Amino acid sequence: MTRTAVRLAGTIALICASAAITPASSAGTASAEHCVSRLISTGPVDDQGIVDAELLDLGCYRTFSKALEVGSEGRTRLAAATSPHELTQRILSGSTQQGGSVLIGTEYTADSYAGSSHSYFASSTCSSGTTWDVADVGGAWNNDFESGKGFGGCDTNKKFAWQNFGGDVRTCTPNCATYGALQNDVTSLRWRA
Repeated sequence: MTRTAVRLAGTIALICASAAITPASSAGTASAEHCVSRLISTGPVDDQGIVDAELLDLGCYRTFSKALEVGSEGRTRLAAATSPHELTQRILSGSTQQGGSVLIGTEYTADSYAGSSHSYFASSTCSSGTTWDVADVGGAWNNDFESGKGFGGCDTNKKFAWQNFGGDVRTCTPNCATYGALQNDVTSLRWRA
């Protein structure tokens, strides 16, 4: 598995990536892949609700439902035909047992929540007062996202053009069907309540 160091406050950049996950190339085709990563805490939550963590890549799957099952440690069970664009917090909450990692956000390689996806899981929701950051999405995903959704109380989501939360920013509350000027220009992510 690939481990990428991530600073949830945004002060530590990507340290290493021993392998890359390659997103599928064309949006809306049968070749779309659905990848998943888990944020693993490496220290306590600071007084501002920010946690240091590593990004643990858990692989890519043919179906979105399988990716969410893996990311949630088997606690989320969606119908196999569930498409990424139709997933809502209500559907997710009704399909998830207590415990395990929780989905905080999903990024998509096409407008309107289509194409390949990359879902991010964490040990707690944003509604617990935690801010989750990814300082660099990694080479394979850099400048590839076009839309995204927030889950788990992560109602204010920011997409940044540069590493470490720099450059132009797009704020989603919690979803954006398009990143507008930042389409295919997203390098770092932040989810918060």
